[in-house]
Amino acid sequence: MKGAAMQVTAIPKYIYLYFLCQSINLTAAVISVAVAAVVGNLIAPNESWATLPYGMQFLFILLATYPVSILMEKKGRKFGFVVGAIGLAGAGISGYLAVLQNSFWLLLLAHSLLGCFVACANYYRFAAVDNLTGKVKSKAVSFVIAGGLVAGIIGPFISSSLRDIEGFPLFSLCYGVLILLALLNLLLIQFLPKETLIKAHKKQGVDVVNARRRLSESASPMLLFTIVSVALSFGIMNLVMVQSSLKMHHMHVMFDHSAMAIQWHVIAMFAPSFVSGYLITKFGHQKVIGTGLLLFLVTFLVNVLDDSYSSIVVSLIFLGLAWNLAYVGGSAYIAVLLEGNEDAKRLQGAGDTGIAILAMLGAMLPAVLMSLIGWQGTNLFAIGLVVSCLVAQLFLLGRNQRKSQGEY
Repeated sequence: MKGAAMQVTAIPKYIYLYFLCQSINLTAAVISVAVAAVVGNLIAPNESWATLPYGMQFLFILLATYPVSILMEKKGRKFGFVVGAIGLAGAGISGYLAVLQNSFWLLLLAHSLLGCFVACANYYRFAAVDNLTGKVKSKAVSFVIAGGLVAGIIGPFISSSLRDIEGFPLFSLCYGVLILLALLNLLLIQFLPKETLIKAHKKQGVDVVNARRRLSESASPMLLFTIVSVALSFGIMNLVMVQSSLKMHHMHVMFDHSAMAIQWHVIAMFAPSFVSGYLITKFGHQKVIGTGLLLFLVTFLVNVLDDSYSSIVVSLIFLGLAWNLAYVGGSAYIAVLLEGNEDAKRLQGAGDTGIAILAMLGAMLPAVLMSLIGWQGTNLFAIGLVVSCLVAQLFLLGRNQRKSQGEY
């Protein structure tokens, strides 16, 4: 019996393929973070346009996220991932040529294509659990997201190692390596499991009715809350992470020390994924999400009370931990709520579009808020958002408890 129980809760071997695919996705994203603004500054016709390529990347993540969910619904997950990998290859080619030809417009194209790739690749966490049920869903989602830990380690190494190679223009190979990542991604996609593209309405009627009932009664408001909390966690994480870099720059912190602080933050974002699935199984999705929201409060309180370099490092670590619990817990809960629902891919697309909107705002607003309300003001603003989210969660959990609806 013990062996059987282990079999039920163990993640399937193909989840490791999704882990590797997610590692490629986030490695490309980390490389783009490292080089986009610097290369933009080198070849932009105006210095104020330097961050426009990175902004275009987020814009195209936003524009492509929902259409990609429709594409995957009609053509299958693997088809969508192949389209994304082709976009990554296009980003590598156009980015390399942009540096070679000193073309700002090609650089904009490169980051737009990279945004399309990320929009496709963000669905790895959902595709991994399409054919799974029960507690193993949460473990699989958290394990796939853990691919970011690999990216956090090798992404900065790749970008720094390839930045200046003799015989190649500065930063050109940082884009060229995206072509190799795309080819590796295409290879891995071929080994992903075949999908059962059976429409939900063709399944047994009782399954569809149960799925709809589960979503239409108590779960629908909780689904909306979870999507909002995941999107908010992404937005405020981006906001405070980027503003932390600005704050350290204003404090004249050495670049190496600033980079180390951000790297610890990235490690804190993804390392807990190896255990967050277990935590979800033991304590439940909403408790894990709530813990993540509370850790956000700790992060922002540290920043309000002290603005020294060491405090910023500590707060960035808490910021990473908070994001992980809220994002992994929320993603796993969404996957469970939408199990067996015929509109699952569309609803996932709508949710990820919300995430993309707040992530884009989180990337674009740090400098604006820094100049308008300052470092402490931004953190107080973030505290207000998180407290509102916690109040909404407590209200919904209390309402569900009164209706005797158990947590998934």
